Amino acid sequence: MFTLSFGKILVVVLVIVAAWKGLRLLGALQKKLEQAQRQPPAPTAGSGRATETTDLVQCPRCGTWVPNGTWCPSVDECRIRRT
Repeated sequence: MFTLSFGKILVVVLVIVAAWKGLRLLGALQKKLEQAQRQPPAPTAGSGRATETTDLVQCPRCGTWVPNGTWCPSVDECRIRRT
């Protein structure tokens, strides 16, 4: 009635292996989706938005605007001079 043949055993083994591989693939996809949801979206190259802003202050010697906390060279060494 229920005979066990090599073909039937092979089909059962293939079904088990396919299900196992499918579950592993599904788990990997879920892990990637969770990681993507945790990270903030990366800015696109063409969006025109900077990721950080920098406050500029006016140099007391030459009047050029430099990033806050940086040192501006003297009037003789400044590349951009106030006209």
